[in-house]
Amino acid sequence: MSARPSPANRNLPERLLRPVRVALPPIRRRDFWAVQALVFVIAGTHTALETIADVEFPPPLYLVPTSFFFVPVVYAALRFGIRGSVPTALWSLALTMPNIVFFHDGASRLGILWQETILLAVAVFVGLRVDHERLARAEAEARERDRRASDARYRMLFDRAAEAVLVIGDEGRIEEANEAATRLLDRGLDELRGVDLAGIVGAELAGVLMGKAAAARPLALPGRAGGAPVWVEPLASSQLVDPDGRRHVQAMLHDVTLQYERQQGLEGYARLTISGREEERRRIGRELHDGPLQSLMHLARTLDSLDDPDGAAAAGSPVGDARAVVEHTADELRRISRALRPSILDDLGLVAALRSEASALARRSGIDVHFGATGTPMRLTSELELMLLRVTQEALNNVERHAAASRVAVRLGSGRDCVWLVIRDNGRGPGTLPSASGLLSAGKLGVVGMEERARLVGGEFAIRAGRRGGTTIVVTAPA
Repeated sequence: MSARPSPANRNLPERLLRPVRVALPPIRRRDFWAVQALVFVIAGTHTALETIADVEFPPPLYLVPTSFFFVPVVYAALRFGIRGSVPTALWSLALTMPNIVFFHDGASRLGILWQETILLAVAVFVGLRVDHERLARAEAEARERDRRASDARYRMLFDRAAEAVLVIGDEGRIEEANEAATRLLDRGLDELRGVDLAGIVGAELAGVLMGKAAAARPLALPGRAGGAPVWVEPLASSQLVDPDGRRHVQAMLHDVTLQYERQQGLEGYARLTISGREEERRRIGRELHDGPLQSLMHLARTLDSLDDPDGAAAAGSPVGDARAVVEHTADELRRISRALRPSILDDLGLVAALRSEASALARRSGIDVHFGATGTPMRLTSELELMLLRVTQEALNNVERHAAASRVAVRLGSGRDCVWLVIRDNGRGPGTLPSASGLLSAGKLGVVGMEERARLVGGEFAIRAGRRGGTTIVVTAPA
């Protein structure tokens, strides 16, 4: 059983014959044969005049009859290109050869041959020029068709895009808008064209779309009277240049109203949750200090009076041992109370509270802890001070439990409009930190909690691993 030829092999004869067909005269065209008939009529008339009528042409005019061949040759060149002009010129030469041989000699024969040579050269030159012009025109028409098809595809994508798309001129006026943009901006296309962009979307968002500013958060569109605010986020902004050199900006807007309101609700809920938890910790710490801790102090004084009315309980006696247990329990209650809500933060401020946390870690673990503060001392909002304190506590606890560090540096800095906190250790480092979702799924909420606390007060949180080990935590927030 023979193998079936591949499509490439089946098309091979066609591909080989295509150049031949392109070079062959247009023999299937009636107008081509009409031109050849005209050549025959001219040649026949010339021969008839010289034989039947026995016309004697004056020497200056013996080239005139063959000059009529330029008409069909040029017409064939203009009509068919070189594949029509060269065969026509050769056909005229073939019909003129008997006349040259039998009725001319000497200078007249050379003149007619020279004229036929010029005729053939004209056929080649004009035919090639016509073919070149046709090819250039065909390529231009193909490019125009491609451009129109591309414009149609772009227009279809532009109109059917799910996101709002605006085309803005250099002068800041809206030139085009798709259907999604008209819905988002609540205006018809005729209301948007030629209108200043800032008047539609606001000056801040207009600056972002024109590339003059960066958007770090969703921005609200100026709503119409009584309407709910619409929050948008710029997705992309690209430069377009017309063939005449005019520049445009194509900007895309994403409606994030639902996500923004949900995020604001979640942030408000988280803020209230943290605030309520801190208030509850403050209340429990105060109650521990004012209730059980005071009772234990009264019990310690009672034990002293039972063992020795004039002095403290003797060490080693049952009462002395009981008093030692009471003092240890009181110290634990003090520690728990300070951990729940350090009173030093409310009494002496953030710098004293951070210094106290650093000293407590040094006493507790033996780690060399240095604390320093730069900038002008000032009291911050209670939420900001509490955030910086909780981040420091969490970071120092992580150093104590996981870092195996020997040195820790805590630096608090403040400027005119911002405050920053840097905590750096020389431990083994965290390696590659997983994403927030990975930390949450693993139940490791320390880093996520620090980042969330910083974000809720408008700050930024960053954690970096050093090249030679160690970890650096940087928190910045507006003061």
